[in-house]
Amino acid sequence: MKQTNAEPSRAAEPPRAPVRARKLLTSKALVERADVLPSSPEAETVLRIFRRRRQEHASLYVAEIRDLASLWSESDEGDEKALHALAASAGLRMKLSRGEDRLRDAHVAVTDLPACFARVEEGALPVDWFEWLIRSVLRLTHVQRRQVDERVAVWQLEAIDVERFYRELRTLIEWFGRAAVQETPQEQRSVFIQPSPDGDGTACIMIRGPIPEITAFGQRLDASARAVQDAQRHALETGAPIPFDLDGDAAREGRHLSLAALQYAVAVRSMLETGAVEVPAPAFRISLVVPVLTLLGLSNAPAMLDGTIPIPPRMARQMVAKAPAVERVLTDPISGDYLPCASQTYRPSAAMAENLRLIDPVCAVPGCARSVMTIGEMDHIEEFDLEEPSRGGPTTIENLHRLCRTHHRMKTAGLLDPDRNEVTGVTRWRIGGAAVSDVAKNTDLVTRELSEKLHRAWEQYRSDLEFEAVTRLGILDESPAESADREEAYRWGLHLTEYYSRPEYDELTDPGPPPLASLPEHRPPPF
Repeated sequence: MKQTNAEPSRAAEPPRAPVRARKLLTSKALVERADVLPSSPEAETVLRIFRRRRQEHASLYVAEIRDLASLWSESDEGDEKALHALAASAGLRMKLSRGEDRLRDAHVAVTDLPACFARVEEGALPVDWFEWLIRSVLRLTHVQRRQVDERVAVWQLEAIDVERFYRELRTLIEWFGRAAVQETPQEQRSVFIQPSPDGDGTACIMIRGPIPEITAFGQRLDASARAVQDAQRHALETGAPIPFDLDGDAAREGRHLSLAALQYAVAVRSMLETGAVEVPAPAFRISLVVPVLTLLGLSNAPAMLDGTIPIPPRMARQMVAKAPAVERVLTDPISGDYLPCASQTYRPSAAMAENLRLIDPVCAVPGCARSVMTIGEMDHIEEFDLEEPSRGGPTTIENLHRLCRTHHRMKTAGLLDPDRNEVTGVTRWRIGGAAVSDVAKNTDLVTRELSEKLHRAWEQYRSDLEFEAVTRLGILDESPAESADREEAYRWGLHLTEYYSRPEYDELTDPGPPPLASLPEHRPPPF
């Protein structure tokens, strides 16, 4: 990344503005800020929390940051850095991407913010403030981070309030302006695919890059959609086949599709041009797992696309109806295990490969969240003996898992060593001798990542069934008596409004409203 020079009118270093509190943060002042009564149980609770975070919490945090920083080295590259990230993620019990961030933050804390880190250790700088400081300086250079560190460390951190800290820090960071490290538009080129968190069967794709390139792409897409729209209009007039009519809407309604619909159709159905580079055919099909009762319309339990994306049952039925073939997957009715067939060959059968993808849609290495539905590799946990298959690990579902390419290479190199317990199915991962992590076997096609979503979907399905039953039985309907009371109350409301709105109304001589004659079919007025 490149660093843009600061504005010429500015000094070489940011100003050293003193940040002092108006008064010291004593126990009494803290209780006043908390707006609780002195010597009350609430005040004692506030003081306990304050002391705990200044002492025990700060001490544990500092120790953890130092341990994590010891796993980071500027000289680490490739597999060594990835191995340390895996070890940190295993110890922290978090996903690999978050573990990598924690390693980076620990390195920044110890290397670039040593003075502020020392203030954390002494209890003057709260942990939450310090983590915000780390995130705020990530786009600065090492020299700029040291400048921020020197200035923030001398603030009266033990006494200023949180709003003052955030405001002063934001002002200090903004001083660098364009001198902050910025990724160029070219470096920000990326494509993201994000399924809808609502599980409504939709997804979003975002393409990010330099404005001229994205603008040009948008103009080409618009021009293509307009050309297709003209072709659809001509086809409707002549009776020719209608191009890009994805769902047959144009033929059914007798009019061309909108530009937005055609832009989508062109974007997802046009052939991608890669020049002389030959793109291999997909190694696997798109997998859709549909419970048989959902397929038969007897249940609304959601289906799963590629093992991680829940889709509505109606969409699943439509996809199955259009599929050229349907494969039946047999599982053990008690454990949910795929019923295997042993193989004496190194390469798993197509059915085994298909089911491995469904059982483990993400890399099996603990903490790794990379999808291996399409770009992933099958691996024997106990190595297969090519010369004498009976001596090595068998080619069975119990001895196979899928890994991303990076971790498969690391496992082949001996940096990662998995060992699966044949009885419990638990896989114990030894990560370069630095950490050990146990991962339970995922036996069911309902993957770990989807269990919570599917549980919520099932509860919603049951709730919908109960509501439909209550509605069908008329439990929520008004009884005749309730309806009569409501209508009578409404009549009395109109009667009273009309009486008290008369121009001649006098509160001092008011005898009260006259009675309202009840309707024959109603009970006496409720007033």
